[in-house]
Amino acid sequence: MLSPSNPMVQRFRELGIEVSYEGLTGQTFDAHRLIAHAEKVGGVAMQNKLMDELFLDYFARDRYPGSPAVLLDAAERAGVPDARLVTEDEGYLADEVRAQMRTYARGVRGVPHFIVDSGKLVVSGAQPQDAWEEIFEDALAKARQASA
Repeated sequence: MLSPSNPMVQRFRELGIEVSYEGLTGQTFDAHRLIAHAEKVGGVAMQNKLMDELFLDYFARDRYPGSPAVLLDAAERAGVPDARLVTEDEGYLADEVRAQMRTYARGVRGVPHFIVDSGKLVVSGAQPQDAWEEIFEDALAKARQASA
């Protein structure tokens, strides 16, 4: 159980969410395939809606994101059509997701791990808001210099 003074618990509470780590953990490859499917059929906006639901399932609802039932429920709440393609066909988008994992997992040493601006900036581990402001201000300054 997390301490009530944990910064992550406090941040979730500010958002009206009671965070929990009591649920199951394990393999999430099917969740990654569903995430790829959401982007394929509905773009980044749909993918983001699905991610919100999956994160809430895991962090607040104690639901395992590797469970087909959990994946289908999250897809329904996010409006992702044809989610059963993922739960009924183990090969659907598997090669594409493995390729993404090979590409983006290189050098990952912490979670979360952020790749910004097509890999020009890599940030490992959770960062406070002021760090992100500095990161993006630096990236913007570099982009302006490059275009000048």
